Amino acid sequence: MGGGSCSAQTAAMALGKCFIGVGLRAAMALVVLGASGLALAECGELKVALLPYPGVFERDATGAQRGFDADVARELMARTGCTFKIESTNPTRLWPALTQGMVHLSAGASYSPERAAEADFLLLTRLRSMVLMPAALAERTGSRAAFDANPELRLGVVARGKRAESAQAWVDQLRAQGRVSDSPDMAGLLRAYEAGRVSAVLILPGSLHGRSEAWMAQQRLMDWLPQDAFMAGWAVSRAHVPAATRQLLREAAEAARLDGTWKRLAKQNLGEAIGHHYEVVPIPSAPAAAR
Repeated sequence: MGGGSCSAQTAAMALGKCFIGVGLRAAMALVVLGASGLALAECGELKVALLPYPGVFERDATGAQRGFDADVARELMARTGCTFKIESTNPTRLWPALTQGMVHLSAGASYSPERAAEADFLLLTRLRSMVLMPAALAERTGSRAAFDANPELRLGVVARGKRAESAQAWVDQLRAQGRVSDSPDMAGLLRAYEAGRVSAVLILPGSLHGRSEAWMAQQRLMDWLPQDAFMAGWAVSRAHVPAATRQLLREAAEAARLDGTWKRLAKQNLGEAIGHHYEVVPIPSAPAAAR
């Protein structure tokens, strides 16, 4: 057979053996490709919307993407073979873009049973908001009641950001008094705070990633809403992404949770002190109607 060559056989035998060889090699290739081959067939290019947020998603001076969600995107692509086209958005557009098919996946989406009927959640972190204010103000205003009692104090928030029930009730109360200022995103909110246009801001601790120790020493994080934990993370559209692709992404994300990859990336991007606030939790069971 001369190393597997068909040329030494009769024409009929050669043809038959060559077809068999091709078939075996094709079968072996499929085995080697495994899930990766499925991913490439099912995924194609998926559009992903990320929220700009310090330490979570940023672009450096060269345009390179960095942060926790940028690393999550790279990890999911590596584990599935999918290709992501990443774009930035703001909280107002995040969920409508996902449900209307303008993007296939989004990160930073707040979880609710209603939203779980429209999308598969891949990764969820449990978080809660705190109130950031200057240390000097915190010394004079040591409680939420004292803050509420001073009509000159203003609270800054991200416009239309989804908040837990108690936090939203507090924002609504202050808004009715004309004491709330809205910013389009977290970067804008922090600029307003540093410029002194607001007295305090409702913020997630991770937003302060990258701030210097000297700056942090002049600030205080007030834990006025300890009961308000909520979940947010990555979601993939049910209406606009095939079931096989969603399953592939879900399995890859769950494997990364179980092997500690998400927790490692959170601490790597946000630092130990802030990363521990990113508690990665199991995905709740999907509503029966959505299965």
